[in-house]
Amino acid sequence: MNFLRNFVFSIHPISEDSLAKYDEILQPKHFLKNHKLVNLGETPQNIYVLKSGLIRAYIVDEKGTEHTRTIYPPLTSSGNLGALIKNEPSNLIYECLTDCEVLECNYQSFYNLSLKHHELSIFHYKVLERIYIREESKILDLTQLNATDRYKKLQENIPDINNLINQYHIASYLNITPVQLSRIRKKC
Repeated sequence: MNFLRNFVFSIHPISEDSLAKYDEILQPKHFLKNHKLVNLGETPQNIYVLKSGLIRAYIVDEKGTEHTRTIYPPLTSSGNLGALIKNEPSNLIYECLTDCEVLECNYQSFYNLSLKHHELSIFHYKVLERIYIREESKILDLTQLNATDRYKKLQENIPDINNLINQYHIASYLNITPVQLSRIRKKC
């Protein structure tokens, strides 16, 4: 429960009673590298709080090329929020890039709990704010930073990333080719 408390309180402090109620709907899970949390076209049911490991969200274009949209490091929440809110099939695939320890939570159960407990409703809102800010930042980075600066920023956020995942995934996330990434890594 210490991990959960630290995660929740880093976003918004809540009472021990609300924390206990939230804990009741969480399931600790271990997933191996390459495990798909959500497949393309699948209607997701769960959100995940990542304790350890890395998860990515990606799409596959008509040519079969993968495009990594997001890499989730520990202490973040993951899940196709749009598909969960609308109860629609996912347009993204969520995959464990490494072995992962997560707290799995049924989104509808969490939503219902947040309707009953004001503190959890505020926590939910704060999580949504963070997701919005994270996604807005990524969009701004893609338009304002060059590939080298985006790579440096990724290294700051996930310091050991080069030793954790395939370089192809890093290049895809940065929206560059593996050859471009290789050149950038030689310069840095």
